[in-house]
Amino acid sequence: MYAKTLIPGPRPIPALMATTSQADTLWPQLLGCSWVPFGNTLQAGATGQLRIGVDRLQVVLDGDVVLDDDANPASPEGWWAAVDALNGHCIVIMIRSGTVDLHHPQAGDQLAALLHTDHALSAALPIITNLTT
Repeated sequence: MYAKTLIPGPRPIPALMATTSQADTLWPQLLGCSWVPFGNTLQAGATGQLRIGVDRLQVVLDGDVVLDDDANPASPEGWWAAVDALNGHCIVIMIRSGTVDLHHPQAGDQLAALLHTDHALSAALPIITNLTT
């Protein structure tokens, strides 16, 4: 499951949240690419990219597609402007499946409970778009 959101503040931060059932195998790869527990200071130079197309959304690490979905969730108002303000980057947050229901009204509280735990990792990644087909 994927969801785009804006983290509020004076300069809203665009984020993509993704749940994965592959956390046990994916986490070592993410940590090796300088991802950090959600809420920790993001590492400069974290590797990966978020590819967004008309009919596809992917997270790619070292050329390997680690998450792939044939849907591109709706962007909240201001999301792309916030991406532009961060020079084409957004925060990607990978969450272990079963720890957060991204559609639940209390999802924010559920996410807050994951801060600084091994249940969610994050990185600032560049966005590569292909919106032609």
